[in-house]
Amino acid sequence: MQDKVADEVLMEPEMIVYRYYKALYSGDLEFVKSIMTPKSYSMMLESFGLKLSFKDPFFKAELEKVEEEASSLKKVEKALSDDLRSRNVSPEIDILEVESNGSIRKTVYYTEDGKRKNLYFSKEDSGWKINYYAGRPIPQSHFTSIKKWFISILPSFKLPTS
Repeated sequence: MQDKVADEVLMEPEMIVYRYYKALYSGDLEFVKSIMTPKSYSMMLESFGLKLSFKDPFFKAELEKVEEEASSLKKVEKALSDDLRSRNVSPEIDILEVESNGSIRKTVYYTEDGKRKNLYFSKEDSGWKINYYAGRPIPQSHFTSIKKWFISILPSFKLPTS
């Protein structure tokens, strides 16, 4: 399994989209976790766990503790993996376009069973990762923000008038 994960993470984002759906709906959350940033993986667990949390109060309680307790994360992953596998879904994925957003970000536009979608990627040390936040506009540089703050707190000096 470790070699599979290592090989897949080095792939380009458009190939990762195919592997993501295959792994997701076969319940292979270990692989899904390896191709996503930690925050994106948590968001994915929450969104797919929503359906189960309505049905099962125990699952809902565990889902709420995922970030704090490793044992809760394992229970949630197991339940979600079983649920995803039981859905017996194999969506048809067609890549439409890959857009580079600089050297470390890409957006893959695709269709899932005819519905237009997109996934954002960021280049991490270990390769390309699905990163839901990579699609957001890049904020002003840190320097610009500090400069504005510094100027705003400087006292205004007025020259004496005669």
